[in-house]
Amino acid sequence: MPDRIELSLLIDYYGAFLTENQRELLELSCDEDLSLSEIASLKGISRQGVRDALARGTKALLEMNDKLHLIERDRSMAECIAGLVSGLASAEALVSASQDSGAPDPRQQLLEELENLRALVGRLAGMMG
Repeated sequence: MPDRIELSLLIDYYGAFLTENQRELLELSCDEDLSLSEIASLKGISRQGVRDALARGTKALLEMNDKLHLIERDRSMAECIAGLVSGLASAEALVSASQDSGAPDPRQQLLEELENLRALVGRLAGMMG
């Protein structure tokens, strides 16, 4: 069973695939931190009914994540973007350093940095289809 934070993230990504009731009960459990008894009382159903709906909803979310891997893809894309931002900053620093008199020629370092950036762009393009 995923923890509440992970389950809340799964709901954000895949909640549209749940029934309205499952999504609502999962949100009450994860986001509002209500107990089974509190949810049962609020919705007028048994604790067992709440537990079963939460279990079915959680299972559906996990299966959807196993099939689609959207969270993993978004995290990988964020890492690529962070790498691109860092690489661009490095390239800019190399260009600035080369403009200073007496600085060593940074062309090889700049070419390597640009190759790293090109690889990151290729990874992002591959993730986007």
